[in-house]
Amino acid sequence: MTLNSSFTNSENPWKSDLISDSVKQIYELLNYVVICNILSVFGIFSNIINIIVFCRQGLNSTVNISFLAMAVSDLCSFVTLLWFNVCVNPLFVNSDVPMDSSEVQHLTGGFPHNCFMRITCWITVYITAERCLCIVSPLKVKRIITTKRATLIIVGIYIIMIASLLPEYTTMYIGWKEYPEMNRSLLGLIRTKENDKVSGLTFLLYAIYILVSFFALIFFTTILVVKLKQKTKWREESTFGNKQSNTISNRDKKTIRMVIMIAAVLIFCYLPSVLLSAAGFIVPGFFDVGQYSNVFFVTWSFAFVLDSINSSVNIILYYTMSSKYRQTLHEIICKPNSNA
Repeated sequence: MTLNSSFTNSENPWKSDLISDSVKQIYELLNYVVICNILSVFGIFSNIINIIVFCRQGLNSTVNISFLAMAVSDLCSFVTLLWFNVCVNPLFVNSDVPMDSSEVQHLTGGFPHNCFMRITCWITVYITAERCLCIVSPLKVKRIITTKRATLIIVGIYIIMIASLLPEYTTMYIGWKEYPEMNRSLLGLIRTKENDKVSGLTFLLYAIYILVSFFALIFFTTILVVKLKQKTKWREESTFGNKQSNTISNRDKKTIRMVIMIAAVLIFCYLPSVLLSAAGFIVPGFFDVGQYSNVFFVTWSFAFVLDSINSSVNIILYYTMSSKYRQTLHEIICKPNSNA
């Protein structure tokens, strides 16, 4: 990377050569090709299992609808990430495939993966908000949040997040391009004239959506933790607590604790993505073709690893914290053996 003539390292603490191209390639190889590939394969199978389990349990509860929608989003996130990892793999890049993988992965892997990440985050926000309503007003929640309304909310989240990609997908496409330095034509990313007008809009929307959802998740999770402690303490101190109308059932408590754990894991894993999104606006040149592009790609590779961890550990949380999930999964596994 070359610096603008008006920029010197003494004027900015960031250095454009902080991470060299060779070091950048090592980090990307480790994070994308090795770690993310392992997590992607595990995540794909685990979320398929989650989908089967929640479908087997039935979609007659808002909790199952939400968890099923999140499993579908995580599955799509891993499928697109797996393709992204293939495009980064040196064996694929150096093969004779007639495509510029660094350009193709941008539109076919990177954008869709980030979109499904946002969907997962907003569904988690909705789940925690619903559980907040459950603990604040347990007798009214079933009348307020019906399965039909929950479905409409989930569908709305999918539509809004996917629509945020339209500015880029309507001004860019994959097509044949001439590469004079290679003296051949390859499939690459072609930008229309209108792309200059909307350039960066998708990233801006991504940053806004992820920041708002992140802080909303912290807000609702905090309310859940505080209210759950208050309810538990009140019930322990009250002799007639089990007869009061504002108590919550043990089953709801277990669900709330599981939701808190899911939200806590997501907050931890998404924190780097939030910080990097903010850095894109605060630090000049911190983007894919900026002065600090190597730092940009390396730090985002670590963020992708944490995103993959978040979407792959849900099956562990479900299995350890939900007896109903364990029972259904055991029935699915044992039924073929019993028939045999």
